[in-house]
Amino acid sequence: MSTIMNPIIQYLTGCFKGLGKGYYITLALTLVIGLSGLSNALGFFEHGHGLSGMSDMVPWGIYISALAFFIGTSAGATMIGLQIHAFGKHEYHAIGTRAIILALLSIVAAMTSVMLDVGNPFRAMKIPFLLNNPTSMFFISSSSYMGFMTILGLELYFTIKLTLGKPSDFERKMAKFMAIFAVPYALIVVHSFTGTIFGVVKAREMWNTPLIPVHFVTSALASGFALVMLVTVLTVLISKKELLSKEAYNHAGWLLAFFLMMTLFLDVFDYIILLYNSTHEGLEVWHLLTGRYIITFAMNMGLMPLALLILLFKAGRTRNGILISTILTILAIGAYRINIISVGQLVPLYEELGELEYLPTFPEVAILVGIFSMLIFAYMVLIKLIPLEDEYGLDSD
Repeated sequence: MSTIMNPIIQYLTGCFKGLGKGYYITLALTLVIGLSGLSNALGFFEHGHGLSGMSDMVPWGIYISALAFFIGTSAGATMIGLQIHAFGKHEYHAIGTRAIILALLSIVAAMTSVMLDVGNPFRAMKIPFLLNNPTSMFFISSSSYMGFMTILGLELYFTIKLTLGKPSDFERKMAKFMAIFAVPYALIVVHSFTGTIFGVVKAREMWNTPLIPVHFVTSALASGFALVMLVTVLTVLISKKELLSKEAYNHAGWLLAFFLMMTLFLDVFDYIILLYNSTHEGLEVWHLLTGRYIITFAMNMGLMPLALLILLFKAGRTRNGILISTILTILAIGAYRINIISVGQLVPLYEELGELEYLPTFPEVAILVGIFSMLIFAYMVLIKLIPLEDEYGLDSD
C-alpha cells in the first residue's frame, strides 16, 4: 500500500510546494464560505422549500437562474479550444486547459443548482435514469449535461497528454476532435435545449418564443468566453506571469465584442416586440422589468452596451480593458438570467391571483454564494494538480 501512496503523496507535495500564504488564506476562506453556505442545504432537505421565497405560483427561483448562467459559461468556455484546434490560434494555448477546467466546473455547478432546486439530490437523479421519457425536454437536457461532462472529461484527458509531451497520433487527433466537437454539442445540444425548456411554455409570454434558444446561445458565448478571459487576466495580475500576447488580447476583445453585439441585438428586439405587441402579459412583463426589477434590468441593458463600447476602442482590447469589459459582461448576463427566470413567472396566469411575489431568502442566497465559493476553491486546487501548458510546456501540433 505504501508503494502506491508514496508517489501520490510526493506528487501532491510537489504541486502545492512554494505557494505563498495568500494562496492558502484564499483557499481556506473560499472553503469555509462554501461549506457554510452549502450547509443551509441541509435545512432544505429537512424542512423543504418553505425556507425559500419560492411558492406553488413561483416554483423556480435563483437556483434555476444559476443553472442557466452556469450552463452558459460552460458552453461558452469551449470557444478557447475551438480557437486553438480549429482556427490555429496558438496564442491561446497557455489557457487551453484552464478553459476546459472552467467549463467542467461550471457544468458541475449547474447540476448542483438543479439538485438544490429539486430539494433532494436523489430525487433529481431520477431524471434521466428512472424517469426516462425521451419526449421530455427535462430528459433531453439532463442527458445532454452528462454527455457534455463526458466530452469535457475526454478533452481534458487528451489535452493533458499533449501538454506532457510526445503524444501518439491518436491522442493528437482525439484532442483536436474533442475540442472542436465540444462547441456544437455545447451550443446546440446542451444550451439550445436548455432554452427550449422555457420556449415551449405557451402560458408564459416572456418565454414562449422560438428565438429564446438562440438568445441562450449568444449569451452563453459572451458569458463563457468572458469568464475564461476574466480568470486569465486575474491569474496574470496575481502571478505576475503573462499568459497571452497583446495580439491575443486584441483578438479576444474583438471576439467578445461580436458575441456581445449578437446578444444585445436579441435583447433590444425582444423588448421592442414585447412592447409593440401590447399584449396584457407583455405589458405586465415590461411593468415588472421597469419596476421591481429595474436594477437587474438596468444592469442587463446598461452594462452590456458599456462593455461593448469599451471593446470597440483599441485601448479596450488590452489586458486592463479586457478585465473591465469581462466583469461588466458577466454582471450583465447574470442579471439577464435573473430577469428571464423570475420576471417570466411573476405575470399571473389568472388576474384573480393578483400580483405575485418572489424574493430570495437568506438560506437561498447563502447556498448560491456557497456554490460560487466552492467553484473558486475547486479551480484553485485543480490548476495545481493538473498539468498546464504554461507550466509544463506544450508539445506543439
